[in-house]
Amino acid sequence: MLVSGLVVILLIAGSLAAWLHWRAHACLPQLDGAIQVAGLRAPVEVSRDARGVPHIRARSLEDAVLAQGYVTAQDRLWQMDLSRRLAQGELSEILGKRTLDLDIENRKLGLAQAADRAVPEIDAQSREVLAAYARGVNAFIASHKDRLPIEFPLLRYQPRAWREADSIGVALNMAKRLNTSWHTDLMRERLRSKLTPQLYADLFPDRSPLDHPVAEPVAGPVRVAHPEASGALPSELPSTKSSCRFATPAKHENVMLSEAKHLCYFNANAGMLRFAQHDISGQMADVDPMLATLAEPADGFDFALGSNNWVVSGAHTQSGKPLLSNDPHLSHSVPSVWYQVELEAPGLHVAGVSLPGGPLVVIGHNDRIAWGMTNTGPDVQDLYLETFKPGDPNKYLVKGRWIDAEVHEEHINVRAAVDVRLTVRATRHGPVIGEDGKYSLALKWTALQPRALAFTFLRMNQAQNWEQFKDAIRGFTGPEQNMVYADVDGNIGYYAPAWVPIRKR
Repeated sequence: MLVSGLVVILLIAGSLAAWLHWRAHACLPQLDGAIQVAGLRAPVEVSRDARGVPHIRARSLEDAVLAQGYVTAQDRLWQMDLSRRLAQGELSEILGKRTLDLDIENRKLGLAQAADRAVPEIDAQSREVLAAYARGVNAFIASHKDRLPIEFPLLRYQPRAWREADSIGVALNMAKRLNTSWHTDLMRERLRSKLTPQLYADLFPDRSPLDHPVAEPVAGPVRVAHPEASGALPSELPSTKSSCRFATPAKHENVMLSEAKHLCYFNANAGMLRFAQHDISGQMADVDPMLATLAEPADGFDFALGSNNWVVSGAHTQSGKPLLSNDPHLSHSVPSVWYQVELEAPGLHVAGVSLPGGPLVVIGHNDRIAWGMTNTGPDVQDLYLETFKPGDPNKYLVKGRWIDAEVHEEHINVRAAVDVRLTVRATRHGPVIGEDGKYSLALKWTALQPRALAFTFLRMNQAQNWEQFKDAIRGFTGPEQNMVYADVDGNIGYYAPAWVPIRKR
């Protein structure tokens, strides 16, 4: 009996392994032969190099982008669907309670509504590009219902049709990832309430050694003029060889910063903020009771961030042509954040990386120009403390008057758990992201403002010179990027376009 039972178990395990092997291979992209793709106006050639990167050649821009949507879905459909669900606050529908907090956050922010609002405001040609990309994705979904990537059958669901707004949602995810700073505002408020003004100023200086980079290490401190000094009052900043120490004692009143003049600002910043976040749920109440509900744990909170890019004029190169290097520091993931592609069609020949779920190329080059992007990271978010009316949570105080908040209900499907009904409120400043009875916090963020989501990549991809490139990116609203540029004529350039708030103080 024991032997026969073991045989049955082995047969079941073998059958399951065989099915998984077959299922995994059945959804691999077709790399050879002809594929009938609905919506194409003419044949399109797709060849893949040794690394699997698709090179797409089409007779029209629309066909090239449609094919891009199709082949991206071949390789990354589940990643694309996760990105779409992330923006829409629908991860819990397939992943359960573990993603519920994230879904609630994005429902409160209203990323899905912002993406829907953006589509009609995009220029007609760019909107057609988004529509063509969506047609390509949907052509793949429709023709592979029984051969979808293995994650879909394992989680037992089918992807919905792709929409233009879904591509905007993917871009919004990146904007949130690169420009979320309101957590830091809360941490600063926490520290301001506990530290002396001088110590707080040391932790958050208005200048850094990186404002005055040096080509080579220097022997002593770098001396620079304080930007607010009216005379020649210098401030000493650490040289590249200086050292610093940072202490994180157990209690606030004993916080010590050794050698404050030669403070390694960023390391101290990171350590101090981690310290401020320790047991934050109780201590944030010292600033305001409701802030405690918004504080996030210190795990993963790190200021050791930063990308780099540079461009060198041909006057300083052996070839006489410019050199451009671009290294955006984004977290590692499998699959990658980026998707490499080459697109060739009348009026377009570009190669580089795209965001899975978005058309064209974000960072790359065409026949005449090259460009790169790294995050600038301006402060484009502000928090507002709103007073809501006791007994009526839908009215808040503005200049002595109670006015109606914008209110709507959200329904979040949660796999293997009870669904969640969420009341979402927004004030004149923006969505309410935290509530505690009488008080609430509203977030004002440039990405959620009217007409804040432009689509400039078509003109960027087609630009042939510096003037055309500048004209294209003037409409870029964010997240702000350090854009470096080089062209075959030897020109180099830098531009950092975005919407950045102009504050009264």
